[in-house]
Amino acid sequence: MKKYFIIALVLFTLLSCSKEEGYGGLASISGKIFGKDFNSNGVLVNDDYIGGIKVYISKHGESAYFDSMDSAYNGSFKFKNLYAGKYDLWVFGDCDSCAWDQVYKLITVEISKKEDKVVNDIEISF
Repeated sequence: MKKYFIIALVLFTLLSCSKEEGYGGLASISGKIFGKDFNSNGVLVNDDYIGGIKVYISKHGESAYFDSMDSAYNGSFKFKNLYAGKYDLWVFGDCDSCAWDQVYKLITVEISKKEDKVVNDIEISF
């Protein structure tokens, strides 16, 4: 009887522990920022991967982010050591002369334990 109680206790403990999204896990999310540069007439003058753009990450559906980083010179970024779950990534565009209103780009990403997820390019205007 004592043996069954210990097994039940261990199973209950293992099954009741669920990790929330955030740091401490074995997964990662990476990608690149692709920028489009428009002149004051709205004409595209240049487009390429762009560095120095702040990328934010939060738990899905939360407006407060738990981390951010600048994209590297080639536009790449990578958030490491994440738990499995659903995350929101967003970047802000900066195109004062654009006729359209681009405030930010938001993408939702779901990752599993130990997954190295590569997202599609995040395209912004500047």
